[in-house]
Amino acid sequence: MYIREEELLDLIHQQDEEIRNKLKTNIQQVLDEEFIMNNIFLKFLDYIKRYHTERDTMDIKEFVKNSVVPVKKIKDFDICRQDSTTVMYLHKHTYIEIDYVYKGSCNYYINSEGAVLHLKEKELCIVNQNVVHGIETLSEEDIVFKCMIPFDYIEIDQFKEINQDVLMKKFLMHALNENMTKASFIIFDLKGKDIIDALICNMFYEYVKNNIGWGGAVKNFLSLLFINLMRMKESDIRMFKEVEKENLNITKILNSIQKNYQYITLKDMAEDLHFHENYLSRMIKQNTKQTFRDLLCQIRLKEAENLLLHSDLSVTEIAARVGYNKPNYFFKLFKDHYGITPIEFRTSGMV
Repeated sequence: MYIREEELLDLIHQQDEEIRNKLKTNIQQVLDEEFIMNNIFLKFLDYIKRYHTERDTMDIKEFVKNSVVPVKKIKDFDICRQDSTTVMYLHKHTYIEIDYVYKGSCNYYINSEGAVLHLKEKELCIVNQNVVHGIETLSEEDIVFKCMIPFDYIEIDQFKEINQDVLMKKFLMHALNENMTKASFIIFDLKGKDIIDALICNMFYEYVKNNIGWGGAVKNFLSLLFINLMRMKESDIRMFKEVEKENLNITKILNSIQKNYQYITLKDMAEDLHFHENYLSRMIKQNTKQTFRDLLCQIRLKEAENLLLHSDLSVTEIAARVGYNKPNYFFKLFKDHYGITPIEFRTSGMV
């Protein structure tokens, strides 16, 4: 079924209004229905009340200590838009969650270590159960669908003809085993995948319209969604274990800088790795004790050393070769680092 965008937006606004009205009338009942009761529930309730009444900007960590976060529960399938007016909070849940950036972008916070992914338009992230995460949309124009999937909606046997090594199938098999967290989240680039876009929109349509047989229709759309994701090329998939310092693979980052030092930027690298610039910058500093800028400068100057000693290129040409289009800036960096000018370095034959 083809859904016109105007109709989809109308449904989104309708659901947004219903959710807000429900929160206004009985926020405690809403939280009781959605969250597993634990020792921070009252603090969480107080925080949400204060946020909605005072637009308080306090840090969520005021009540979330270490790895203790709210746990969301679910009885049935649910899909809704991530509201830009809703506070971002870290949480985990007892089901699989699919988050799809239909329009715009969002920041995706993963675990208590502060990792931040930046999901762009037409990117989809599936989060395993028990993974601490939170979504932040920055604009009312951003449309991010959150799809909560109970495990009884996933019938792995229907995919028995699909090879066990297919990443999406492997992810689902891990997700269905509550003792396995090897595949914490998986990201797909769905640009040009109109069929997947349509499947998600149809699931939203069926859920909000609540027509006869909507549950069966959603299960069928969900099965088709999983099958199409299993058909995706591995180059369009990013699969992660829980994001910890050692799992960021600093070696890969350093190799990338070394290989592309002439033109690489922190922004480009962050986009390639699907991490927020600030998080990537912090991880580089923690692992190398240097900022990205200082590390890049060091690699460029090391290559300039080699060219000064083993080539006939002029200093201006060497500056451009290692990534500096302004020779005077290169001169200054070189002298600050070595204490002498590039010409003096070449003349002296320093090693």
